[in-house]
Amino acid sequence: MLKPFKAQNLLNMADYQSPRAEKSSNSAMKRKNKRKLQDSENKHKDKASKSSRIDHSDDLVNEPVEENKETTTELLEDATSWRNLQLVMSLQKKNLNIEKKVELAYKFVNLSFSEVADDTTQPPEAVSFERVIVFLNNWVQSTLISSEKEIRASRLTPQFGVSGSCLDYRCWKIFKFCLEDGMKLHVSLSFSKDILKVIHCIAKNTKNKDMNDNELILYNTMLDCISLIFTSHGGVSNENLDLWILLIGPVLDLALKVITNKLSDTISGTVVINLTCLVLDPFAKFLRLHPNRKNGFQDFVDKLLEPLLCLLHVVHSSDLAMSKLLKVIEEVLSQGLFHPSHIDGFLSLQSLSKYKLSDDGKPKDSKTVIRSYHRHLFDKLGRIVVDKKAKTLALFGEGELFRLYVNCIKRQEGLDALSAEIRKSLFDFFVQMMEPLLSDIDNYLQDEVEIGQVLEDVHCTLKSFNSILISLMQEKVYSRVDDTSEGACANFLKLVCDKVTLLSTKIDQLVPSTFDADSETCKELVAKDVISCLDYLLEIDYEVLGNDLESLWLLMFSYGTLGHSLTNLQDKPLIIPKILHLGCHMVNLYSELRQVGTSVFALCKAIRRFVSSARDTEANHAESLAKSIQLILCSPELRLSIHNAVKSIPEGQVGLCIKDLTTDVSESLEWMKGTLDNSHHDVNLKAEVLGSGLSEVYTLILDSLMVTTGNSSLVGVSLNALVTVVSPSMSVLLSQPEDRVDEFLYKVSGRKFSNEAGYQYHWIFLFFFRLYMSSRSLYRQAITLTPPTTSKKMSEVMRDSFTAYSGNDWLEKTEKDEGYFSWIVQPSVSLLLVIETVSDVCSKESMTDLSPLTYVLNAMALQRLVDLNRLVNSFEFVIKRNEAEGIDGKQNKRLAKRLSKVSEEATGLASYIMGHLSLLNNIQPNYEDGWDFAVSAIDKKSFPCAFWCMICQNIDIWSAHSAKKKEKKFLSILLQSSLPYVKSNLKQFEEENAGEGGNLKTVTIQEISLELLSNTMLYEEKFVQRHMASRFCSFLQELVSPLFSDGVDIDLQVGPNWPDVLSSLKVPSVVANNIKEVNDHSSQMYTACQSSLDFLCWMPKRWISSKSFSLYATCILNLERVIVGTLLGDKCTDHHELLSLLHYCRKTLKHLIVTFCEENISTNQDSLTALHLKGKFPALWLLKSLLLIQHVFSKDENTQAKSLIFSLTDHTSYIFLTLIKGTLIHASHSLIPSKDPSVPAFDQEDSNLSTNFIIHMADSLKDHAETVMATSVLGCFQGFLWGLSSTLSHMDTHNINLKTVFSRRNFEPVDKLRLCINTYTASITKSLCELVLKDSCVELSSDGYEKRLNLENLEVGSTDINININHTFLQSLLEGENIEASMFLRHLLISYSAILKLNSQIKTPLSSKLVAKFIEISELLLSGFSKNSKTPSDVTFVLLDGVGKFLEELGNRLSSSNPTLPAKVYERLIDLQLKAIGKCICLQGKGAGLESHETESSTKTTNGSFSALSCLDELKRRLRVSFKVFVGKPSEVYISSAVRSIKRALVGRQEGGIGSSGGGNVSLVVAAGIDCLDLVLEAITGRKSLNTVKSDILGSVCCLFNIILHLEGPQIFYRDPGSSVGYSGDPDPGSVVGMCIEVVTKVSGKHALYQMDSCYVAQALTIPATLFQNVLQASRRFSNTNEVLDGEYSIELYAACCRMLHTLLRHHKRESLQHIALLEASVSVLLHCLEMVNNDQKGSFVWGLQEGVKCGAFLRRIYEEIRQQKDVIGQDCRLFLSTYIMVFSGYGPLKVGIRREIDEALRPGVYALIDACSPDDLQYIHTVLGEGPCRNTLANLQHDYKLNFQYEGKV
Repeated sequence: MLKPFKAQNLLNMADYQSPRAEKSSNSAMKRKNKRKLQDSENKHKDKASKSSRIDHSDDLVNEPVEENKETTTELLEDATSWRNLQLVMSLQKKNLNIEKKVELAYKFVNLSFSEVADDTTQPPEAVSFERVIVFLNNWVQSTLISSEKEIRASRLTPQFGVSGSCLDYRCWKIFKFCLEDGMKLHVSLSFSKDILKVIHCIAKNTKNKDMNDNELILYNTMLDCISLIFTSHGGVSNENLDLWILLIGPVLDLALKVITNKLSDTISGTVVINLTCLVLDPFAKFLRLHPNRKNGFQDFVDKLLEPLLCLLHVVHSSDLAMSKLLKVIEEVLSQGLFHPSHIDGFLSLQSLSKYKLSDDGKPKDSKTVIRSYHRHLFDKLGRIVVDKKAKTLALFGEGELFRLYVNCIKRQEGLDALSAEIRKSLFDFFVQMMEPLLSDIDNYLQDEVEIGQVLEDVHCTLKSFNSILISLMQEKVYSRVDDTSEGACANFLKLVCDKVTLLSTKIDQLVPSTFDADSETCKELVAKDVISCLDYLLEIDYEVLGNDLESLWLLMFSYGTLGHSLTNLQDKPLIIPKILHLGCHMVNLYSELRQVGTSVFALCKAIRRFVSSARDTEANHAESLAKSIQLILCSPELRLSIHNAVKSIPEGQVGLCIKDLTTDVSESLEWMKGTLDNSHHDVNLKAEVLGSGLSEVYTLILDSLMVTTGNSSLVGVSLNALVTVVSPSMSVLLSQPEDRVDEFLYKVSGRKFSNEAGYQYHWIFLFFFRLYMSSRSLYRQAITLTPPTTSKKMSEVMRDSFTAYSGNDWLEKTEKDEGYFSWIVQPSVSLLLVIETVSDVCSKESMTDLSPLTYVLNAMALQRLVDLNRLVNSFEFVIKRNEAEGIDGKQNKRLAKRLSKVSEEATGLASYIMGHLSLLNNIQPNYEDGWDFAVSAIDKKSFPCAFWCMICQNIDIWSAHSAKKKEKKFLSILLQSSLPYVKSNLKQFEEENAGEGGNLKTVTIQEISLELLSNTMLYEEKFVQRHMASRFCSFLQELVSPLFSDGVDIDLQVGPNWPDVLSSLKVPSVVANNIKEVNDHSSQMYTACQSSLDFLCWMPKRWISSKSFSLYATCILNLERVIVGTLLGDKCTDHHELLSLLHYCRKTLKHLIVTFCEENISTNQDSLTALHLKGKFPALWLLKSLLLIQHVFSKDENTQAKSLIFSLTDHTSYIFLTLIKGTLIHASHSLIPSKDPSVPAFDQEDSNLSTNFIIHMADSLKDHAETVMATSVLGCFQGFLWGLSSTLSHMDTHNINLKTVFSRRNFEPVDKLRLCINTYTASITKSLCELVLKDSCVELSSDGYEKRLNLENLEVGSTDINININHTFLQSLLEGENIEASMFLRHLLISYSAILKLNSQIKTPLSSKLVAKFIEISELLLSGFSKNSKTPSDVTFVLLDGVGKFLEELGNRLSSSNPTLPAKVYERLIDLQLKAIGKCICLQGKGAGLESHETESSTKTTNGSFSALSCLDELKRRLRVSFKVFVGKPSEVYISSAVRSIKRALVGRQEGGIGSSGGGNVSLVVAAGIDCLDLVLEAITGRKSLNTVKSDILGSVCCLFNIILHLEGPQIFYRDPGSSVGYSGDPDPGSVVGMCIEVVTKVSGKHALYQMDSCYVAQALTIPATLFQNVLQASRRFSNTNEVLDGEYSIELYAACCRMLHTLLRHHKRESLQHIALLEASVSVLLHCLEMVNNDQKGSFVWGLQEGVKCGAFLRRIYEEIRQQKDVIGQDCRLFLSTYIMVFSGYGPLKVGIRREIDEALRPGVYALIDACSPDDLQYIHTVLGEGPCRNTLANLQHDYKLNFQYEGKV
C-alpha cells in the first residue's frame, strides 16, 4: 500500500496543468454529500460480492500482474480512501490499453453518480475529488484528440462505438461528468484548442439519417459538452481563426443539407441545427473579441462567406421557426465582415464617383478606391455571380448581407435615422454589390447570346437584384431629398432601371412563347422579377422611371397576357398580383404628386397602343390581349386605387380632369374608326377593348370625381363638352332606334355590319351607354350645387327640369317630360324602345355573353324610374290640389292622361327589370358565385349576383310599379338565398358588414340578401309588410317538409282543431335513451330552420299587423305540433335536433308575442285581441307539450338536452306572462272606464272573450297543480302570477285602478282567480317542503296565511321554527350536482316573489314564516356562493338569479314607515349581497366594470344553453338591482347601516382586505364595496337621506385613493391570454382601479352634494400620471412573461382618466388651480402615451392607429375644458400648449412625435389652448422654445388656428 505523501506526489506528476489548491478532506466530503443521483443507467444494479469482483477483474488489464487486478476491482466498488488515487494510477499505466482505461473511467463516473456519501461511513480520500476531475478532464481530452489524429492520419471513416474514439459515447459521458461537476464545485478546467478538431471530425462524418438510441445519446451528450465548454467554462485556450474555419465549414454544409431537404423536424435534423447554433455562437464571440486581420478576413471570405450566405437565405425564407439560428448566422457575418475594425474601409469606397455627370452630361473620369483586403469581399461576390448556377442560394442571400451591413452601421453609429453622409457611404456599398449583376445583364444584352438556359439565368440574376433592392428600400438608405452625391445615386438607379427594361425587351424577343421548352422555365417568373424590380425602383425614387409611363403600362399589359394564358393551370399565376401592385403603386404615387391624370390617361393611351401593336396576331392571341386588359383593369385593387386617386383631385382641377377625359375619349373614338386589317377579330378586339377596358376607366373617373359648390359650374361646362363628343354618334341611334342601328355602328367603327355575323358590337353599345349614364348622374349632381340661376341654365342645356326647379316653378314644369336621352336628342325616344331594340340586335350575336350590356340596360331603366316616380308623385299631387281648389276639370283630365302614360312607361320598365328574376329562381347551386363590382367583368356566372345587388339597393324605386307576383317572388328569393346560409344572428352580420371598407370585397348573393334582411328600412316597404308573413311561412314550410316527410304534406298556415290535438296527446311508453347522430345533410337542414326562426325573432315587428301576427303564430304552433308528434312517435331518431328546433320555435313564439304586445299596449289596444287568436290560442298546448317533452327526455343524461328543456320552460313561462298581461289589459278597459279621453272604447264581446281566456288558463293550471308539480308546471305558474302582477303595475302607471276589481266580492272572475292563486301558493309551499325542508311543514300550511307580511318579530334563521333546512342539499345545488332540482328551486323563488308582490298589490294571503324560510334559503345560497373556492357551474348562476329576484321583491316591501325586516337581518342581507357581487367581479376578471359600462341582457330567461359569461352577467345585474332596492327604500337608519358596511369593505376591515402597496391585490369584498358605492350614489335620493350618508360617502372616496395606491403598478395593464370565466382568488387589479376612477369621477361630478376637499382633488389629479407612467415604461421595455399587455384595457383606463380630469376641471375649478402642477403632470403623461402609436419596436406595448385616435379625442376634451376655464387658470394655459409642442416636435420620452391621424383628433383641443393663451403667453412660449422645430411648430399652429378656428366676428 502506498503512503499518502507518495500518492500526493504521484498525482502532482500526473497533472500536466496545475489545479487550484486542494482543500481539506472534510470539505471534500461535505461537497461530496451534496452530489445527487444523476445517471439512471445503474440505478437498479445490485452490487456484486467480493469474490465475483475479483473474478471479474481479469478483463480489466492485459498484464498478468496480480496487483493490477486488485487495483482495478477495488477501485470499482470499494469505498476506500485510495479509490481516487487508484483511478489516477491506472489511467497512467502504459501497459493498460485504451479500451480498459475507458471502461475503467466510465465505471468510475457511473459509480460516482450512484453513490450518496455519508459523513459517518465515508473515510477521507487520499486524493481530493476536485483534483480527480482535473486529471480526468485532461485525460479524456487527450484521448479524444489522439483518436481524431489517428483518424485524420489514416484517412479512414470513424466507426461508432470504437472504444476510446471520438465516436465513443462513453468518452463524452466522462467529459460531460467532468464539465458538470467542475462547474458545480467551481473547479477551473482547461480545454485544448484541438478539441475543435474533434468536433470537426464528428461533424464531417455525420450523416443525415435516422439515429438509433446509442447514436442519439452520443450526439446529445456531445452537444451538452460543447454547450458547457463555451457557456460555463470560458471556451478553449489558444483558439485561432484557422481552427474555427476548419470546424465551421462542415457544420454549415451539414445544416444547409438539413434545411434544403426539409429534415429539420427529424431527430437527426434537430441535432444538426442545435450543433450549428452551439458552434456558431462562440465563433461569433471569438470574431468579436479577436477581429481578423487582412489574411484572416480573406480566409473568412473565401471559405465561409458562400455557405453562410446560402444558409442565411434558406433560413430567412423558410417557414420554420429558426430565429436562434438566424440570429447567430447574422452575428457571425456581422463580426466577420463588418467588425468595427473593418468598417472604415467600407465607408470610404467612393464607388459613386464614376456615375457623376459633368456639365456636358458625360460621366466624369474617376476611379473607385477600395482598400486591399476589402476588395476581396466584392471579388468574391462577383465570382458568385459568374458561377450562379452552382451558387444560386448564395446569390439570393446578397440582399440579406446588405441589410446586415446597414444594421451594423446603425448599431455602430448608435442612430435610428441615418445621416446624409452615412447614406452615401451605404450607397457606395450597394453599388459595389450591384455592379457584378449589371455586368451579368450586359452579357445577356449581347446579340450573340443563345437562348439555352437564358430564362433560368436571368431569373437568378433578377432575383438577387430584387433582394438587394428590397433591403435598400426597406432600410431607407437612399433619400432623394438628402442625396449629397451630386446626382450619382439617381444616375446609378436610372442605369439599373434602363438595364432591366432593356433586358425585358430582349427576353421578349428571345423567348416569344410562354415556356422555354428545354428547361421548362416559365417566362412568367422572369416577368414577375422585372415587374418587382420596377416596383422597388418606383418606391425608392419615382424619377428613376422617367416620364414615359405609357411604356410602363404597356409592359404590364404585355406581361398580363402571360397571366391570362395561365389562369386555367393548377398553379395560380404570380404575375397578375405583381402587375396590379405596380399599377396601384404608380397610381397612388402620382396621386400624392397631384398628377392623377398623368398616370390614368397614360394607362388609356397604353391600352390603345397595346391593341394597335396586335396587327400580325392571330385571333386566339387577340382574345388573349383583350382578356389581359380586362383582367388588369377590372381588378378590385386597381379600381380602388384609381377611385381614391380621382377622389383626391383638388376641386379646382376637377374640370381640367374632365377636359383631359374628353380629349382621351375623342382619341379613343378616332382610334376605333381606324381598323388594323379590316378582319373580324381585329374589329371585335377594338370593340371589346373599347367596351370592357376604356369604358371601365372612363366611368370610374366620372363616378369618382368630387363635385362641390366651388367647382360645380366648371364641371357642368366640361361635362357638356364631353357629351358633345359622343352626341353625333348617339343621336344617330336615338333618332330612330329600330332603323338606324347599322348606321350608328358604321359611324362609330367606320365599317358596315349589316347582314354579317361574327361581330361583337354589343361592346360599342356598352361604351356609349355607360359613358352617358355616368355623365348624366354627375351633371345632375353639379346642377344641385350651383346657384339657382346657373342651375336653371344648366338644366336647360340638359333639358332636365327635375333637378333645377322646385316649388311652384317645378309644378309648372310637370307637364313636360323631356325623356331619358333629352341631353342628346329632342324629342327623346323612349328608353324602353331603345332597350328593346338594342336587346333584339345584340341577341343575334352568336356565342356571345351579353351580361354586361344587360346589367347596364337595367341600370338605365332604374335611372329612368327615378324620374318617372317623381313625375307620378307630382301629377298625383297637382290633380289632388286642383280637385281641392275646384280648378277646371279639363286640366285634370289632361294631367290624368299624362299620368296614365307615365305610369304605363314606369310599369313597362319595372316589368323589364323584374323579368330577370327568373335567372335567380333556378340558380340555387350557384349562390356562391360572387361579383367584384366591375361591370365589364360581369359574365353569366356573376350576372345573377350583380343584378341581385342592383335591385336590392333600389327597392324603393321599382317596388311602386312592380306586379304583386314579382314582389312575392322577390321576397321568396330573398329568404331562400339568405336564411339557409346565415352563420350568425343578423345583428352581428350587420356590424360585420358595416366594417367593410372600399370596393375590394367580392360580394355574393347570400351576403347581399343577408345585408338587406338586416336593414330595418326594408320592413317599411308596403309590399314587404303585405307579403312577408305569407312568404316566410311558405318558405319555412318548404324548409321543414323534408324533415318530416312520411308521405303526408305539411300545412303550417292552417290552424288545426286544437281540442282534438290535445286529446290525442298521450304519454309515450318508451322514453328516449338511445340517441343517434344525424347525418350532415339533416344537420344542415336543422341549422337552416333554426336560422330562419332566429331571423323571425330579430325581424322588426313594428309594422306587423294582426293578420301577420296570427299567421306567424299559427305557423310556429303548427310546427311545434309536428315536432312534438314526431318526438312522441316510435320512428324518431333525431331527438336532440328536434328538441333544439322545438326550443327555437318556443323562443320565437315568445319574441313574437312579447314584441307584438309591447308595441300595441300603448297604441291601439283593440289589436290585442289577436294576441290570443280571438280566444283560440292553445295555451294548454304550451303546458302539455312541455310536460310530454320532459317525460320523453327524462332518462337522457345529456347536459345540453337538459339545458334546452329548462330554457324551454323559461320561454313558456314568459309566454304565459305576456298572454296574461296583454289579455287582462284588454279585458280591464271594459271593466273600468278610463279617465283618459284619448283611449278608445272597446267591444264588450271582445272583453268577455279575453276574460274567459284568462279564467280558462287559470283553471287549467290549477288542475295540473292539484295532480302533478313539475318544473314545467311551476314555470307556467310563475308566468301566470307575474302576468297578473305586471298588469296591475302597468295599470297603476296609467292611473287605472284595477285593484278595485280584485277587491270586489261575489265577482265570479275575481273569485276564480283568487282561488287559483291560493292553490298555486299551497302547491309552492308543499313543493318547498318536499324539496328543501327536512321535517313536515304543518306550520307553513294555509292556516298560517295572513294578508300583511310582518317579519319584525320573527327571527329569521332561528331554531324556534321547527323546520330544518337541508344544508347539504343546498350545497350540492351550488356545486351543480342536481340540475333539475336547481331549476325547480329557481322557479320556486321567482314564483314566490310574484306572490310576495301580489300580496302588496291585492292583498293575497301568504305566510310570514314561509317568507322567513325563503330568506334563510337565500342567505345560505348566497353565503355558499361567496365562500366557494371552486369555479361555480353555469347552473349555479341561474339558480342564484332566482335568489336575486326574490330579494328584489323583498326589498320592495321595505319602506321608511314599515321596515318589514329586523335590523340584523337587513344588515346580514346587505353583507351577503355585497359579497356575492364581489364574487361576480372576481369571476369576470378583466371584464368587470361598473353598472354604467356593462351591457345588460335583453331577456330575463336562459337562451338554449347556459353560457357562463351571459349567466354571470345576468346574475350580477340581478344582484345590483336587488341591492339598489335594499338601499333605496328603507329608513335613514337602515340606509346609514348599508353605507357603513360599504365603507368597512372599502377600508379593508372585512376578510381579505387590501394587499401590499404598489402591485398588491384586494379582496372580493373591497371590489364589491366600490361597485356598491356606485349603486348607492344612484339609488339614494331625498335631501334627508343624502345628508345622512354624505360624510360616509366622502370618507369612502378617501378609501378609493388608498385602493389605487395599493394596486398601482405595471401588472394592472397585463392580462392572461388564456383567461376565461373561472375561479379567481382576487379581483383583477386593473378592473378595480378602473372602477375606482369612475366612482371618483361620479362623486366629483355631484359637487353640489359632495364637496370634495382640496387634498382629495390633489389626490385625484395625480392618478393618471402615476398609472400611465407604467405604460410608458412598458412601451420602452417588453416583458417576456406569459402575460400580455392589454391594449384594450389601457384605452378604457385612458378614457376614464381623461373624464376624471375633465370633471375635476369643470366642477372643482379653484382646487384644480391650487394644484395646477399636478394637473399639468398628468396631462403631460397622457399626451406622452399618444407617442406609443408610432413605436414599431417588436413585442413592445403599442396602440393601433384607431385606438390612438380615440385617445386623442379623449385628451382633446381636457384641452377644451381648460379653454372654458381660462379665466380661472390664466397664464398656466401656456404650460399645456408648450408641452404639446415639445411632444409633437419629437422631444417626448419616445422621441417619435405624434401621428398625423391622432393629431387631427387632438387638434381642436390644441386650437382651444391657443385661444386660451394671451399674446404675451404666446410670445413667452416663442422665446422659451428657441430656434428649431418647436418654434416652427408654434408658428404653424398659430397660422392654422387663425385659418380654421379663430372667431373674427363674421358669420
